[in-house]
Amino acid sequence: MKIKHFSLNGRRYYLKLELVQSITFFSIFLLCMLLAIWQWQRAETSHERELQENTQIKTNNQITLTGQWRHENFLLDNRTHKGKVGYYHLALFKAEGTSNHFLVNLGWLQAPILRSDIPSPKIPAGRQNITLLNLPIIKPVVWTNDHWPSPTQSSWPKRIQSIDIERFELATKYTVDPSYWQLVSGKGKLINIYHSSPYLNKHKHLGYAMQWLLIAIAALMVGIFSAIRLEEKDKALDKKQNK
Repeated sequence: MKIKHFSLNGRRYYLKLELVQSITFFSIFLLCMLLAIWQWQRAETSHERELQENTQIKTNNQITLTGQWRHENFLLDNRTHKGKVGYYHLALFKAEGTSNHFLVNLGWLQAPILRSDIPSPKIPAGRQNITLLNLPIIKPVVWTNDHWPSPTQSSWPKRIQSIDIERFELATKYTVDPSYWQLVSGKGKLINIYHSSPYLNKHKHLGYAMQWLLIAIAALMVGIFSAIRLEEKDKALDKKQNK
């Protein structure tokens, strides 16, 4: 079946659709489009499910405490936020009704330009009401000796490379609970620490959807270009066959 002629660079072309060829390329195009839509739907479903699970986990892992902050605090080194290098500010919170101290991450603060300058963030004084979210302790690989330097003319905070509960207890002389917490609300809260994105799985499915969409477009383009015929060549071929 021939479709409307068109001209390009002084030559006349037309589309000649072969039945088998057209069905093949259309089937590939349709299949890839369906797969792209399916992956897009999976991305949306995964996104909604992960948001619900994330909200439920946060709600279940939160506690509210009343007590006071100890002046002993730490700066967890080599933490980044929006491409900037800084620290996580860690402090000990003594809750009422318990002898243990909770290790709390108050958030991120930017590091000074000079490595030798160690910041001294303020610790809220007096009785405090805070809400905490439980976090896993992830110990990075440390290649250098963690000697815990402090600011000039001050014993605290200590700059640390990793979380070590036993060493915290030796340095502070306090009993430290083995759990690790993030400050959700309360005085002293800094910029929120980084959590792995709940949208990574969504982006993975969106990537697959984009791949299938591009394959579908490629199949459509190949099908169209393979159907283009040069009118002069077909006429010459017909003359040879008639002879």
